[in-house]
Amino acid sequence: MTALYIILGILLILLVLLLLPVKVCIEYDKDLRVWAGYTFLKFQLVPQKPKKHRKKKKKNKSSEETVSKSEDTKKKKKNPLLEYKDKHGLDGLIDLIKLILYIVGKVLCRTARHMTISYIEINAYIGGEDSADAAMKYGYACSVIYPALSFLQSQCKLKKFKEDVSANFFSSDTAVELKLRAKMSMIWVLWILIAAACKFIFSIAKNE
Repeated sequence: MTALYIILGILLILLVLLLLPVKVCIEYDKDLRVWAGYTFLKFQLVPQKPKKHRKKKKKNKSSEETVSKSEDTKKKKKNPLLEYKDKHGLDGLIDLIKLILYIVGKVLCRTARHMTISYIEINAYIGGEDSADAAMKYGYACSVIYPALSFLQSQCKLKKFKEDVSANFFSSDTAVELKLRAKMSMIWVLWILIAAACKFIFSIAKNE
């Protein structure tokens, strides 16, 4: 019975972890900043933190020769897409690209259906060289921003949003600000990724 309780406890913990959301935070104000969080973990995706460079030790001639040989072998390796083209021809490469685009589109649609956007704010002040140019750029910005918002409203669970798009006829500067908070359960993240990977692997195996 003790082993059964342990197994049930582990399964319950896994279920809770799968139901917990993956949170994403996007901010743009001259610079793009992206964070992802899960439980108590938080990762900064953009901009990436600079890596600490370790001091390189002096290498003898033999080690330098081995490094140069390994670099030569890396250079000789072909691009996977070019290798696929050599094996299946140009038509096969085009079919592969179509398959990748199809899977990416499916992933985006499924992600949108299961994603909850808790808050989104867009502030855009469109300037131009003159009034006519500012009005033209303002119309183009509206043709992009508002259809994107309507798509999110129809496909995602959009709880709260705020937008302010206006033309700046007194300056040529354009300022855009974006804040977005979104989340999705880990179980849906894994399911979408596994489904996409299986679709890709089975399609490649079928072509082989």
